[in-house]
Amino acid sequence: MKYTTIALAATACMLSACGGGGDSSTSKTSDPSSGSASSTLSGVVATGLPLVGAKVNVTCKAGSASATTTASGSYSVDASSLTLPCVLAAVSADGKVELHSVVPGSGAAGTAVTSNISPLTDLLLAQYSGTTAAQFIASFSASTVINSSDIKAAQAALVTVLKGSGVDTSTIDDLIGGKLDAGSHQGYDAVLDTLQSVIAAASTTLSEVGGAIASNAANPTTASGTITTVLAPASTACSTLKSGAHRIIDLASGTMTPVTIDAVNLTASMNGSSYKLSKNAACDFTLDDSAGTRVLVARSGMASWTSGSASSGKAAVSIPAQTMDPAAVNGTYNYALLSGPYQNEFGTHTYAKGVTTAATNCETGVSSCTVDTNSPYGHLVAREDGGADWVDDGSDNSAGFLAYGFTNAQGRSIWLVSVKESGGGVGVFASQANATIPAIDSVSTYNQFTIDKSTGLSAVTQESWKAASVSDKTLTRLFSSDSHTDELTFNTPYQGLRHRLINACKTSTGASMSCMASLQMPLSGITFSWSADASRQRTTVSVTTPEGS
Repeated sequence: MKYTTIALAATACMLSACGGGGDSSTSKTSDPSSGSASSTLSGVVATGLPLVGAKVNVTCKAGSASATTTASGSYSVDASSLTLPCVLAAVSADGKVELHSVVPGSGAAGTAVTSNISPLTDLLLAQYSGTTAAQFIASFSASTVINSSDIKAAQAALVTVLKGSGVDTSTIDDLIGGKLDAGSHQGYDAVLDTLQSVIAAASTTLSEVGGAIASNAANPTTASGTITTVLAPASTACSTLKSGAHRIIDLASGTMTPVTIDAVNLTASMNGSSYKLSKNAACDFTLDDSAGTRVLVARSGMASWTSGSASSGKAAVSIPAQTMDPAAVNGTYNYALLSGPYQNEFGTHTYAKGVTTAATNCETGVSSCTVDTNSPYGHLVAREDGGADWVDDGSDNSAGFLAYGFTNAQGRSIWLVSVKESGGGVGVFASQANATIPAIDSVSTYNQFTIDKSTGLSAVTQESWKAASVSDKTLTRLFSSDSHTDELTFNTPYQGLRHRLINACKTSTGASMSCMASLQMPLSGITFSWSADASRQRTTVSVTTPEGS
């Protein structure tokens, strides 16, 4: 039978013949197993400066509590009726800031438990759960298990993820329970100051960084490079133009040119020369080189580079320079060849630790897709320059193509490849991800150019469409230029692709009109499309404008 502290004290008093009245008192001792009244859960809520007057809500396996932070950002709740684990959400007095934390473990809370709530605990939960902190808190239930050892492992991983961005959390032993003196600019608080400064310079938000960490939590070997890209200093004219090393891949020759971008001062340095980027519109620039190269930057940080037109025109695509580990390449990838003798061929490759285990090959029409039975296929081998060679495991054991890749904030790995076989050519590989149908009446505005196999490079033009209707997996688009419509089927023939049947277009009056069949691979603000008919083969690259994204 379990006795309360008060009952035990009363019994002791009877045995010792305590007198009534006077100044004698009863002491409440702390008993973690019974969850005594002296058990407390406390901490500090801070972004660098204390979050004053914030509402803190505590939800546990059993029990809940709430408090309001003081001028120092501190809070404290009675934990005597709480059973671990617990999740915490703090909302600022003006409702503009929401931060999250946890108390891992199981059973009664104990005598005194600390749980700080800060941007770093938000990112820790993203690393731990593979979802944003807000999503994790929302999904918490009495059956949720949060082990201290797993939180500790997530903190160790977060140290590596953030260190390349100049945010060193290794000086903090415990992001949840460590000492936090808000506003002191020392210790834990100094790291918060640095994080806030880096986020501001990168023109991003804590929510976006948390989403990027969550999306890449399953790939620790590439996550650091991705977050370094996300947190790189950005241009005020384009939040996704980031400072640092990038790689430009020529879409005709497949050659790679390293370029260093200074997004703050809008310069691009390559081949021993430095050029100025002049803003035309948001994320739309012109380089002051002899060709007047046009640079269009997508949400992912990829960019198109075009100059000239027709047969003398040049087109390229750049990606942030990240070192990709071939052993981390797993799952199914869509591929499309954008130039060369195999232009418009596409299909899939499935990988296990960088080794191709299955493949399909298609022409522009989806009915012509076939399973590639010529195994063994090949495998990726790391290059000293951060890229990878795909080596044929068949009879010749040669490198079939070389590739440079990066992983975007959404956790999608994208590779630009240069074909080494006779005739060459350039292609794009991207890990499969669901292509989401836009909401009705949503508008997409984009700049685009086309590479025709016969006539060369077109001029850059702007177009926009509105989502007119949605039926099952099919979207009807209404184009602003001439009010014609077309139909796209999403995630066909493979997840992550969009397909338009031949002549699936109508004039503004609803009459049938001819149009080429096409396949599209959307990649977070940049879309690669390929199409063909009896006389033409085309690749189109479109970059969504910030206003139309």
